[in-house]
Amino acid sequence: MLTTVARALLVAALMISIGLHWAVLQSAAWVGMVVAYSVEKGSVVQGISDTFDGEHPCPLCTAVSEGVKESPAKNGSAPVKPGKDLKITLAIVPVPVFVFTTAPPPAWSTISSTAEARQVQPTAPPPRLAAII
Repeated sequence: MLTTVARALLVAALMISIGLHWAVLQSAAWVGMVVAYSVEKGSVVQGISDTFDGEHPCPLCTAVSEGVKESPAKNGSAPVKPGKDLKITLAIVPVPVFVFTTAPPPAWSTISSTAEARQVQPTAPPPRLAAII
């Protein structure tokens, strides 16, 4: 139960951090507008047309557009473009190299890789209980 709640909170935090909550709210606004305009106009085609023409925004659409404009990702924290303000420095650090040549090879390197034949043969017919399972 706790891991399910933790996972849901993690997914919600990631969604908010990338701004996906605005897309979810806008999608909900569009669905509500399609339903409301379709009932009002009497035609699903006219309801969809009024929803996406941009001339009939609902209060939720205006709130989403204002929220997107005021979000911190749009204001001052624009990503740094490579080549303009970004300077990459490569640091080379000498690393000591250790070579041990006087040690004998490990004991496991002399183990033979040939397999031996199995000494115990399986029973001819398998037991009935094992055949069912």
